[in-house]
Amino acid sequence: MMKRVAVVFLTLALCGCATTTGNYRPLNGGSSPRAPGCQVSTFRDVSPERTYTAVSRLNVHLEKTFFVPSDFASAADELKRQACLSGADAVIDVHEQTSSYLETRIYNLSGTGVRFSAKDAP
Repeated sequence: MMKRVAVVFLTLALCGCATTTGNYRPLNGGSSPRAPGCQVSTFRDVSPERTYTAVSRLNVHLEKTFFVPSDFASAADELKRQACLSGADAVIDVHEQTSSYLETRIYNLSGTGVRFSAKDAP
């Protein structure tokens, strides 16, 4: 029985070591926050066709231990949450960076939050 308990606690300790942090820095005077869970478009490889103004610099940082990798999908929700907080309609200039230290896998996702011009509304 004690061996089972020890295995359960060891498994939880190994799998439970993960952190996600996100933040934004206002640009060009910033913008007022949007509602939580707002719709945010992400332009990874192309620029939007609409006129926009950069309102924030967004960053998401993930660290996971024991060789568990991270990717864009695991950081996208936090990136969009930070975009909403910063008042952005979309994210452009997305950059991904990965590294590791011992058993820790580090993933950093950054981008520019933009607000679309009202005159170009569809």
